[in-house]
Amino acid sequence: MITVRIGGNEFPLEDVLEEPGRYARQLERAKTVQGFAECGCGSRRPRPKLVIRRHRDIFLLARWPEQAHLHAEGCPFNRQALAKSGAGDNLDPFRMKEGHHDIRLDASLSVSAHTPATSVRRATTGLSTKPQRRSAGLLAFLEYAWEQAGLNVWPGTGSRGWNACWSQLTAELADCRINGKPADGLLHVMQRWDQDRKTEILAEFEAWQARLAPTKRGIVIGEIVSHGPTQYGGKIVLRQSTQRFFMPADIYARLQASFGGALSAIGKDDQRCVAVLLVERSKGGYLTVVDVAAMLANRQFLPCDSSYEVTMADHLVGQQRAFRKPLRHIGRAATHPDFILTDVAPEVVIEVLGMTGDADYDSRIAEKRAQYRASGIPFLEWDAKAGPLASVQLPTSNRKK
Repeated sequence: MITVRIGGNEFPLEDVLEEPGRYARQLERAKTVQGFAECGCGSRRPRPKLVIRRHRDIFLLARWPEQAHLHAEGCPFNRQALAKSGAGDNLDPFRMKEGHHDIRLDASLSVSAHTPATSVRRATTGLSTKPQRRSAGLLAFLEYAWEQAGLNVWPGTGSRGWNACWSQLTAELADCRINGKPADGLLHVMQRWDQDRKTEILAEFEAWQARLAPTKRGIVIGEIVSHGPTQYGGKIVLRQSTQRFFMPADIYARLQASFGGALSAIGKDDQRCVAVLLVERSKGGYLTVVDVAAMLANRQFLPCDSSYEVTMADHLVGQQRAFRKPLRHIGRAATHPDFILTDVAPEVVIEVLGMTGDADYDSRIAEKRAQYRASGIPFLEWDAKAGPLASVQLPTSNRKK
């Protein structure tokens, strides 16, 4: 179990991330007196520092600048470092600028009276020989946010609910810029509903909506609990709110066509459907969805690309293994493993095969195997169509219990 030192006291990090409101008094005092908290994820001394960041009426923990590499593998504050700034990197849709995330999305964040509500893609204007910075879609942004918040990593023990996702995403993206605009007032991560904090939660969401009118769009991250058709298109409901988010028929059709795998998780106890919505205020005051993306996850909100991957993720969690799920928002890697076991040395890649027998799929898997072997990367496979998961022999963990 990873702990965090707040002032002179040790607390389970999992509890502080999941229920930050319970530790508001201790966090506020430590922020005032000491100025930071300390992560107990490993044996390194001194311990890595953690920023204590105030968010409205509570306090959140965030990684200390330039110290992500000091945290142990499996710690939610350990990060895969972004590339150093350079000519090529400056053209990436995701980059670090002056210590903060700088993100460029393939969408307009402004509403124009001359622009149809469903038109969100950037139009090419003229020709230029100057290299242009690339932009990313909403799914890539969601995956990037999940990775940078450490939510694609599992430490091997504990549990994770939506509140931990909210606190880690909110703390990580607090000072980021999206399309040149500050995220504060633009991005809203839905909070888990808490009856004791009903007034604060509703007031914060209403204040955020008010800042959108009449010319700004906003970005919402939450978990879809239901969706369905309406007279004019479709609607979705997020688990963290009873508010309906309406969308035109073409947006709803694209949601179902492009993200059917993620939507299939709705109503299942062992799966989650996480979504990112680009919204604007209608003349009637409703939030209208102008673009949307969804991501499949298991019950601990670990991203997965298929129901077979959910089964594997659940198996690894049940076996108390530490692992991470590489995400695909940046496609420079030669291969994109399904999972990587991190409690062994060297790390071991896990591939989940769900479509064997398809010629193109088998060819891609053969290429992956060749690349792993050429690079000396140990890997194992589970062919979900050929045998039970119990037949897969995992290497023994090196992690101390």
